Amino acid sequence: GNTRSSRPTESSRPGTARSCGMRLAWWALALAGSKASSEEVCSNDTRKAVTGLVSTSPRLGLVLTTVSDLTHLDAAGAAKIVDAVKQYGVVVIENEPLSRAEQVELSAKLGEVVILPPSFEGLDPEPGQPAIQRVTNYWANGTWKGVRHSFGAYWHQDGQFWPRSHRWIFSMLACAHSPPSGGETGFADLRASYASLDPALKTVAQSASITASVRDIRDFTRNAVPAELDLFDDVEHPVLDTFPGADAADVDDSNALLYVGSPHMRIHGADGEFIPALIDHATTDVYYHAWKPGDVVIWDNTQTLHKAHPYNNTPGILRELYRTQFRVPPSQAHIDRMPGAQDTGPRWLDQDGNVKWLSKDGHLQAVE
Repeated sequence: GNTRSSRPTESSRPGTARSCGMRLAWWALALAGSKASSEEVCSNDTRKAVTGLVSTSPRLGLVLTTVSDLTHLDAAGAAKIVDAVKQYGVVVIENEPLSRAEQVELSAKLGEVVILPPSFEGLDPEPGQPAIQRVTNYWANGTWKGVRHSFGAYWHQDGQFWPRSHRWIFSMLACAHSPPSGGETGFADLRASYASLDPALKTVAQSASITASVRDIRDFTRNAVPAELDLFDDVEHPVLDTFPGADAADVDDSNALLYVGSPHMRIHGADGEFIPALIDHATTDVYYHAWKPGDVVIWDNTQTLHKAHPYNNTPGILRELYRTQFRVPPSQAHIDRMPGAQDTGPRWLDQDGNVKWLSKDGHLQAVE
């Protein structure tokens, strides 16, 4: 098996061991009864599984060894990667160092590249590469960002602020440098967390929804540019949904997942602590990816939560990752489940269909 699936110490992942029952008393027994036994599965091109999934779904994570040389990926290889991410939620490809341009080119082969407003990306643009987010403790000019710097250090799904017609976001992280210890990225399975949920809580989830707003997302508001925030309307998502590749519009135990966004979401149809409690439930047992240079990790944000974990962020300790995002169309059955969700015209596009924070030649520009 692959030893990199081992868990970090308790001190490096604060909060994941807390009991959901501490949040809300009436959920305590139900959530305690929902916790599954630990299981680990690992082999080449098979599952690198999260511990704690129910025995019928030990699926999260795949070490993909039959695709190599990502800089010369053909259509068949691209399809294999996308299909693997849809099936396993998270795919790991090792020993594939990529330049920034190569990572963007690879993302374009897998889907429609997503470029976010610069204030959403930490105001640390990668020169000449607007699709790249620098996930690192050093600025592009080589200076240290400081001990308090953090980004994505809470459980969340990327893209929850997009309307349903645009939220099918896959993320890719490529590692250039990793710290000697710590700094893992944790992943949790929102399909398995639904499967292991108490039936009474499944009933609550069935009638609940969340409202996502860019104004409620911590990493966006710390560098807020009002004109960029104003381009995004608040959007609503059902908590109980089908995964994007589902071949049936109706929700059942074979295709269901929990869509929770992040702790910043507003909840409808349930108590205000329902989403934090579901996140606690989903993240009781997690696969922590221990980074090493050359790792490329791709995940489906609809199916998974992720979180950056702490490390010794001091001068001279470098954690250097680069993120891209791309959209992969869901199945028609999944679209048909919420046919009215694509009716709202996106305000981030101009009348010619161009993204408002990009110039015609693709460079970032101020939003007026």
